[in-house]
Amino acid sequence: MPDLKARLLIVEDEPTTRMLLTQIFVALGHSVQSAGDGFAALELMRNGTPDILLSDLNMPGMSGFELLSIVRRKSPEIYVIATSGAFTGGGVPNGIAADAFHEKASGLRYLFEMVKAGARVERIRDGSAGSTPIWISPSRNDAAFDGHVLISCPECLRSFSLSVGADDFVIHEAICVHCESSIYYATVQPMNPARPHRFQCEKAASPFLDEAVA
Repeated sequence: MPDLKARLLIVEDEPTTRMLLTQIFVALGHSVQSAGDGFAALELMRNGTPDILLSDLNMPGMSGFELLSIVRRKSPEIYVIATSGAFTGGGVPNGIAADAFHEKASGLRYLFEMVKAGARVERIRDGSAGSTPIWISPSRNDAAFDGHVLISCPECLRSFSLSVGADDFVIHEAICVHCESSIYYATVQPMNPARPHRFQCEKAASPFLDEAVA
């Protein structure tokens, strides 16, 4: 079976890496766009939806955590590949709204295989995005952070104030004060690729977390 070509959006804040990946996938016959952070990626997606989204997680502005959560809610048909050097293991880290995960140190061959697989997948909107964790960026990145943020409920779309702290990628559950729906969220913290780690999950009952581990 010949390799299928896909519309690929690469989101990577490191310019050299972004340019190299773009050149490689263009040479392989894919249609490629690139962006330096989540805001730029969403702007590009207003003019057309990619088949595959390849996104780094640790980026300034809007991180990959936040971007992928938004994409899963708005366009769950997109095949999403998360990439990072700060996590280890073959599976998708808990809470990441992605279909596959590429550890940067593992080489490009595995990434090529993921893109080939994504080009063959036809995603269907299944309504499962409601259990996707909402990622929150604290206004200041230090261990003493503690404050309130305004969070929008994915079900009733109404907002309410939520008290959050600077937990290390712990996924929490909150209850919407308006419709009593469960909302899963976590705070985005700076990552150190020199010390790869795995996510912790405070409440394993989340349907999305069970899917991510599988």
